[in-house]
Amino acid sequence: MTFIFRDKMKKVLAAIAAGIFGSLLSFLSSLLTPLYPQVTFDFSHLATFVTAIALGPLYGLIAGAVGSIYPYFHYAVFGIYGPFFGLAIIFGKAMTGFICGLLRNRMPVFLAVNISYIPESLFTLGFVQLVALFLTAGSLNGAIISGIIKSGWVQVILFSFLIDTVMRQRIIETAVLMLEIFIIMFLVHKEFIDTLLILLLITLITLILFELIKPFIKKNSRSE
Repeated sequence: MTFIFRDKMKKVLAAIAAGIFGSLLSFLSSLLTPLYPQVTFDFSHLATFVTAIALGPLYGLIAGAVGSIYPYFHYAVFGIYGPFFGLAIIFGKAMTGFICGLLRNRMPVFLAVNISYIPESLFTLGFVQLVALFLTAGSLNGAIISGIIKSGWVQVILFSFLIDTVMRQRIIETAVLMLEIFIIMFLVHKEFIDTLLILLLITLITLILFELIKPFIKKNSRSE
């Protein structure tokens, strides 16, 4: 029995698959640097941005929502936000994917990625301050809130240049950037073997992610 998928269905499936890879990236990256109880690196947005740039706003929204599955369970269901307030995580990531998709043909890739994250960053800042009112004193202090915002922006800025260099097929620049990320992660983590293994897995999943979206990137570039 064979299945014939329309182009739109293929894009939906690609966005869902990318989101699943995003959740896996989030899981792996959260093992690298547990800065605070609720602050870790979360690479799920790499899948969100790649999908949004390649396919558009609707598919970026899907990838963002699916990619937030692990962060939702990690920070909300099993974290301090709780399953109800934690739904804001899914909304924020889906919103970023949608906005990035809207901006993809209006400006350079690295600008579209960074600007699209601004609404989520502001939303997250307001959200954690609101949640802090319902938690015990000190559960979400200024250091944790600052760490959430700062770690988010560090990741997004790295993602913006990584995606831009890959899409422009700047192989050497991409390799240098990945090497810099390896060095940074190694410096902030003491367990060399574990860190190296996790980084290699993240790199592998990232390459698979780009291979998954590559046909759509080529199709869009030809149509333009």
